[in-house]
Amino acid sequence: MKLKEEPGNKSIMTTSHVLCSGSPVTFVLYDEDGDWQLFGDDEVDVNEDAYLVSVDEMLEMEPALRKLPDMQPGEAAAREKDSTRWSKVEDEE
Repeated sequence: MKLKEEPGNKSIMTTSHVLCSGSPVTFVLYDEDGDWQLFGDDEVDVNEDAYLVSVDEMLEMEPALRKLPDMQPGEAAAREKDSTRWSKVEDEE
């Protein structure tokens, strides 16, 4: 599944740093439940910094998300702050 193929009104989780401070998304998790979680490089307290936004809002705010690779539940992708090239993150197990 690609993020851009999700319904535009689907909720996804991001952080206050990404949403309010303009921190670029550098890490994306497509979790086992089929939910998307988008993070920047900033340290996060998920209990205090988490926000739910729509797919459409995030794709408009962060066009580089349109280039995410096709991902399966449980996979993650990362990129450098100034890049639009995403790479899947390999499991460290």
